Amino acid sequence: MRRKHIVILVLIAAIAAIVYLLWPRASSDTTPQEPPATSLTEQHGRYLFNVTLHTPEEIAGLLTRAEQLAKTIPADNSRTGIALVLHGPEIEMFAKKNYPRFREMVDQAARLDAAHVIEVKMCRTEMRSRGIKEEDVPAFIEFVPYGPDEEERLRRNGYVYL
Repeated sequence: MRRKHIVILVLIAAIAAIVYLLWPRASSDTTPQEPPATSLTEQHGRYLFNVTLHTPEEIAGLLTRAEQLAKTIPADNSRTGIALVLHGPEIEMFAKKNYPRFREMVDQAARLDAAHVIEVKMCRTEMRSRGIKEEDVPAFIEFVPYGPDEEERLRRNGYVYL
């Protein structure tokens, strides 16, 4: 009989642990969550690309998406904007020493910047940690002191993650 009670107590504890782990967290939880999906409607118009994988394929995909997105935004919409804040290993792709390897992607970013489709911003803190100077990257790139702070500033100014 005593063994049966122990088994029941262990089962109850296991169920309680599973319920605790699966129960939705309160909004005060500090666990980072993915930004909500957004639809590409006229009501938004200001977008911030969330760079998470830092691969050349991801950056090239984001640039292509920016180009496609720009075609859906009315030209007279003054609240449009697409920002790409580089603050990880992907900044190496934009270093002049790597231009031969990433020429197509850098040229696409430069064209989109020149057409006022996208703003490319680069984190000075990450540049310093990688030994990259301002003169080591193309002139179309804007420099910001700290990439995550710039993303937060853009979000406060109405940009939404894509």
